Amino acid sequence: MSRPDAGRTGGARRPRSPDQPCALIADDDANVRAALSAAVCLVGLASVTVEDGRQAIQMLADLRPSLVLLDVQLPGLSGIEVCWWIRRQRHLAGVPVILLSARTSQFEIDAGLLAGANHYVTKPITSAHITALVAHHLVGRPPLPPPARVIITDPAD
Repeated sequence: MSRPDAGRTGGARRPRSPDQPCALIADDDANVRAALSAAVCLVGLASVTVEDGRQAIQMLADLRPSLVLLDVQLPGLSGIEVCWWIRRQRHLAGVPVILLSARTSQFEIDAGLLAGANHYVTKPITSAHITALVAHHLVGRPPLPPPARVIITDPAD
């Protein structure tokens, strides 16, 4: 397994301190990692980048990112599996997760959202779109309350 590329060129770097806001970016394509790193940098975040799902989980053991960007089709563990894992970690449960994928089927989108993703974005995606999504999640809005129970009845009854 290769090392996470945090600290390499292309915009990826480790935060200078544990308190410095950062985004964890997991994608197996180096060009996508670099583009996402540049986009989050525009909103003032450092970035830590990894190539696969297992590296993402290893990195999250020592890191409390402000945001996580995950490719759905990661080697090792999928982005959906990593998202599911994040949502079960008490210290990470409130961290926004954005899934990115070339897959556009409703099944895939639903699986990502049911795993706990805040957004599921289909590729190709523009830098402006990612920057806007990241900025939206950094505003510090409180989480939405759970949805109310909905009972649908047949009007013919």
